[in-house]
Amino acid sequence: MTEQAENGYGRPEDHPKAAEFAKLRAAIADEGVREHFPFRFLAANETFARLVDATAHRILSAIGALPTAAGTSVPQAKQELSIPWRRTIPLHFLYEKLSDSGIFAREGGRYVPGTVPVPSFDDVAAELAAREPGAAVAVEILRTLIDEAKTFFAGEATGDEILFAPAQLPLWLKYFSNDNLLYSINNKVGAEALSRLAAEADGGTFEILEIGGGCGSGAEEVLRTLGSDVTRYRFTEVAETFARHGERAANAAASPSTTVESARIDMTLPWESQGVEPGTFDAVYAVNCFHVAPDLDFVVAEAAKALKPGGAVVVSECVRPTKLARPIHAEIIFDFLDSFTDVITDPVKRPTHGFLTPAAWRATFEAAGLADVTILPDVDAIAEEYPDFVVGAVIARANTAR
Repeated sequence: MTEQAENGYGRPEDHPKAAEFAKLRAAIADEGVREHFPFRFLAANETFARLVDATAHRILSAIGALPTAAGTSVPQAKQELSIPWRRTIPLHFLYEKLSDSGIFAREGGRYVPGTVPVPSFDDVAAELAAREPGAAVAVEILRTLIDEAKTFFAGEATGDEILFAPAQLPLWLKYFSNDNLLYSINNKVGAEALSRLAAEADGGTFEILEIGGGCGSGAEEVLRTLGSDVTRYRFTEVAETFARHGERAANAAASPSTTVESARIDMTLPWESQGVEPGTFDAVYAVNCFHVAPDLDFVVAEAAKALKPGGAVVVSECVRPTKLARPIHAEIIFDFLDSFTDVITDPVKRPTHGFLTPAAWRATFEAAGLADVTILPDVDAIAEEYPDFVVGAVIARANTAR
């Protein structure tokens, strides 16, 4: 509890969930992973979760979809407000998230007002900005969703057009940054996984292929953490604007002994035709990327082909607990994007769009011939104690005799 007290996160008036934070950290058995989840992160994450509730309520209010005492359902709201059918995915999320928080309650298939008060968006936004200035960019993204809610649910613009308009790009450069504690946690856990693989590597070389590297914060964390243990790092990204930032970040963070390469690779097309030779990398790495693949089986198969014998695919991102499935607050942003929701599903390997469960990841990798799959840390075990825990790195190893 010393860290709590020193950082001011242990004061009951500031964080009524302080006892839950201690319980969560105790549930993370792996000490190397536990250190990446300080009370500072947990406090910011809990604050953001309340901000998501406030955002969801404001959006429903803006489009006239708040339930009355008589209740409402998603089909009813869709019909009464003439909402296009593709927009029902985020609409359903908004109702479910507020129901999960107790702000709404379920009565059969209908939602009615609940007993938990609605957080003040402005108050919680100010709290998040004061606690964690680097995460305050999320406030601006959520404000955009609120401001454009009527346009989106009327079908006048897609979420991709709204959130990734040229004027919004500076926000995403800040969001996908290691200065944003809410996002950088995925980079830290991924780097932890790769550092353990590098320690096991034979032959004095460790070569990494990163897919969908975005603005480069993942590469930056890996290269700073592993240093000279990485002999070759190939940074790839398909979006030109992000790629330029990512290349600079990777080169700036790399050890002098590390060879840094860059390329534009579309993971949805055959990788070999884009310059990825089969059997050439010790690790294929992706942060918050593979879950948006329209055909995940194809992407995972391509990643498996790129591995040397004994290599591994490392996917670091939100992981949905298998038994305690519930809305993940980060999905409020991404459920508005067709690129997040328009994917091929499978009853076992990919039951729904968005973030996968450990069970789904295992089934997906096993189907690609990568049967040795572990989750760092054990998200399902931790979620039994703390249902809101959703961060993990999925490590799928190739057979050494390939």
